[in-house]
Amino acid sequence: MGAPGPARLVVAVVGEKGSGKTRVVEGLVRALRARGLRVCTAKHVPEEGFSLDKPGKDSWRHAEAGASAVTLVAPGEVSTIRRAGPGEIDLDDMIALASEGCDILIMEGFSSLAGGRTDILKVVVVKEPSRARAVEGEGRLRPILAFVGPGRAEGLRAPYLGFGDLEALADRIARLFYRARPGARLFLGGREVPLKPFVRELLGKLVLAFASCLKGVEICGDEEVAVYLSRRTGRVKKAGATSN
Repeated sequence: MGAPGPARLVVAVVGEKGSGKTRVVEGLVRALRARGLRVCTAKHVPEEGFSLDKPGKDSWRHAEAGASAVTLVAPGEVSTIRRAGPGEIDLDDMIALASEGCDILIMEGFSSLAGGRTDILKVVVVKEPSRARAVEGEGRLRPILAFVGPGRAEGLRAPYLGFGDLEALADRIARLFYRARPGARLFLGGREVPLKPFVRELLGKLVLAFASCLKGVEICGDEEVAVYLSRRTGRVKKAGATSN
C-alpha cells in the first residue's frame, strides 16, 4: 500500500490516566486493520527510571558497554532498545522509527510532545463530558479529531463519541488517510529524507509532469511518487581499457 517509510497519518490518543486511552487504541487498531490498513502504535511511559531491560542481563551489559542500540531477536519477536538521556528524545525521530512500513501510526499519550503539532491528529479521551469542554477551551491540544467518553456533550467544535462509536471514528481516520496527498517521498540509501510539505508537493508535480510526457504513460492523478537515490560505491573503470 505504498512505499516503505514512516506513516502517512499520525494520530495521538491522549487523556488523563484511567480515562480509557488503551481501550480506544485497541478499538482503532482492530477497526483500521479490518479495513486493510497497516497500523503501528507507540506508547508513552512517563515513569522515571522505567526500562524494558533488566540490570545484569546480557542486553543490559551490551548497553552499559556503550552500544547505542541493542536488538533482541527471539522466535516470533524482534525488539530494539535505544537509550536516551533527558531531553534527547526527538518526536520526529521516534515517529519515523515507530512507524516504519506502516500506513497509520497511533500513539498513546505524548500530549506534552505532540499537543501543539498540527500535523498530528488528536483523539482526546475524557472521564466526563465537562472535561471535553475544558480541554477545547484551553486550546493546548490541536487539532482535535474527536473526543471519546461517557455520556453526551453539546456545543463542542469536535465531535463527542462514545466508546461504542470507534468504528465510525476509524472510518473517519481511514478517509483522512486515503485523502492525504503527500506528494513525492524521497529516499536516500534506503532511508526516507524528511521534506517540507511545499517541497514534497513541488517534487511530486515535477516528476508527474515529466512522466506524463513519456510514451505509453498515462497519469490519472492518484499516483504515489517515490524517488530513490543511491550512492555509487567503488571506482568507475574507464571505458575501453583492457589488459592482456
